[in-house]
Amino acid sequence: MKKINFIFGVHNHQPVGNFDNVFESATKQGYEPFLDVIERHPNIKIVFHYTGCLIDWLEKNRPEILNRLKILVEIGQAEILTGGYYEPILSSIPDVDKSGQIKKLSDYIKAKFLHTPRGMWLAERVWEPSLAKTLSEAGVEYVVLDDSHFLSGGIEEKKLRGYFITEEQGSAVKIFPISHYLRYAMPFAIPEETIKYLKSESSDDPSTLLVMADDGEKFGVWPDTYKTCYEEKWLEKFLTLLEENSDWINVMTFSEYVKKFPAVDRIYLPTTSYFEMGEWTLSAKSQFEFEEIVAHADTSIKRFLKGGFWRNFLTKYSESNQMHKKMLYVSQRVSELASSGRIAIRQNRGIAIPPLLNLLYKAQCNCAYWHGIFGGLYLPHLRHAIYKNLIEAEVKSEVGSRKSEVEVFDFDKDGQDEIIFTNKIFNIYAKPSYGGAITEIDFRPTSYNLTDVISRRFESYHKKVDIAVMKSESKKLEVIHGVYYTKELELQKYLKYDWYNRYSLIDHFFHPTTTLEKFSDSEYGELGDFVNQPYKREVGCSPRLQSGVSKANRKSEVVLRRDGHLWTEKGPLPVQVVKSISSSKSDIIIGYKITNNSSKECEIWFGSEFNFAFSNPDDENCFYKMEKRCEKFNTKTCFEKTSLLKISDKNLNLNINLMSSDLFDFWVFPIWTISLSEGGFEKTYQGSSVTPNKKIFLKPKEMFEFQIKISIEKL
Repeated sequence: MKKINFIFGVHNHQPVGNFDNVFESATKQGYEPFLDVIERHPNIKIVFHYTGCLIDWLEKNRPEILNRLKILVEIGQAEILTGGYYEPILSSIPDVDKSGQIKKLSDYIKAKFLHTPRGMWLAERVWEPSLAKTLSEAGVEYVVLDDSHFLSGGIEEKKLRGYFITEEQGSAVKIFPISHYLRYAMPFAIPEETIKYLKSESSDDPSTLLVMADDGEKFGVWPDTYKTCYEEKWLEKFLTLLEENSDWINVMTFSEYVKKFPAVDRIYLPTTSYFEMGEWTLSAKSQFEFEEIVAHADTSIKRFLKGGFWRNFLTKYSESNQMHKKMLYVSQRVSELASSGRIAIRQNRGIAIPPLLNLLYKAQCNCAYWHGIFGGLYLPHLRHAIYKNLIEAEVKSEVGSRKSEVEVFDFDKDGQDEIIFTNKIFNIYAKPSYGGAITEIDFRPTSYNLTDVISRRFESYHKKVDIAVMKSESKKLEVIHGVYYTKELELQKYLKYDWYNRYSLIDHFFHPTTTLEKFSDSEYGELGDFVNQPYKREVGCSPRLQSGVSKANRKSEVVLRRDGHLWTEKGPLPVQVVKSISSSKSDIIIGYKITNNSSKECEIWFGSEFNFAFSNPDDENCFYKMEKRCEKFNTKTCFEKTSLLKISDKNLNLNINLMSSDLFDFWVFPIWTISLSEGGFEKTYQGSSVTPNKKIFLKPKEMFEFQIKISIEKL
């Protein structure tokens, strides 16, 4: 009789920073009922991977889930995989953190389940060849990747019926391919279809193997899958079918298979991830071209198509790169402290856990760094969590009292120097090469990035918003298969696109026809060449050395200058903008000098734009206030002729006062993005734009000088 070996694995994960009710719901709808069914079928082997993000929550809120899992391990029914504890994209973090993250989860598994993990789940299956050495040195014997990794490397699909061996500098690791067919069939096709496919692949070769390892959330958490898996009993039926066909289907674990069978061959895989990820990393234009090619490619060609690779997100989204480079910056600080032996160690269940490293590791959780159908870059609460952990780690890594200092170096690795101004209250990141803008303001007392706002970009799926329909009672996750749902109708009116990054301290010179409505839609006229053009740095800071900045070169003020032009009907008019950034206690002080360097008098309409990551546009406790007038953050309005705009966000426990030395109009409006998730299109509040603006009449060579002070206090 022809037989086949089958491995069934699930990867359970919730991102760092996800809402508590999401963890609770996912546990009730997916993780818990899945265990209920597995426990009723003790002869069915299963492989689990739980990320540290989820483990931390379960330990605190539902420890019985982990205890039940422990019993399955003890009786030999379950195998547990290790991985990066907080589910980082391993290839994107420093080598020392790669090893540390894996060790943390492996140590936990050994202590909790009395089980030494031999295999590993690789986050988003993002593979780079150099990882083989890292994994091997971390004690990982085997890892699971998609079969698309193998197919794009030239391996025939029919040969993917076992595991392979690869190596880097002689350090070897085994690699199991995951079946694309099974990943899409389970649980979206009826159980009999999967059994039929296994039958068609059965063989006289006793080593023949097929693997289905994928997100555990497919079994109850994704839209409509709870109904499919548990109400309609898909999982129960499937496991029963496996039992009924146990004479030719051998359900086993990875460790059992490795012990019993040798590798198929040696292999060297290209840099890649699963097929969809390769498409998501591409620009919108490239995605259209890629989809067109894929649509007309037959199977023999399609397997060689893989789009881009994960690191492309760092060029596609400047916000992702900002987080990533801050993570590297903080990691370096922590590593320097660790090498000096000054990191405190505490004990937890017998495991040595450096609290400072834990903050850094949490900040390496992959979800907020990218966007596809599943990535969470467009989810503010996930980005905020990354920054919170990074800022806390940065503060805790400092030895002694923090004094004001300025570092000048290429922070974001674009070939141009950035400026980081730091004191006890703030981290302020300025980018001279891009409008002299502020790219980040960290309020250190609450570990919050006040300017964590994402720009409104065109995404390839935006062309499908107008044909999306309200979610029905479909039994499948149709957004994956070509039908697009929306969580609310008429989202098209929110599809506005920014032509510049949503930084702060952005210098605008408005066309006379500009209105608040046009400005908020990013469809206004810009007379100046200042918004995203380079400024010169006039502070005397030496470039940052690897060992730090010498005290002699530390300053408490940053000065930026641009000699630009206003492009008027009368021709170009030379205008100079000089702005300074400094801080005093809990205040950020912005000084402006705007000079008409032409021989003609002119009227200019100047605005300095700030974008703040407020918490909630509809909450009554989140509002702007000018005298007796209050407006919520969802308001698009103008506060006219004032020198003080008060902002209160009680969810963030912050009060912010914007004070100007002259009377200004303050334009405010919410920033909405439309993104796609597994549940369909959704509108997300990213923050609000606040722009003090004023019309100024200047004679030739005349200068207008004013100051804006941002005062922040913790409630």
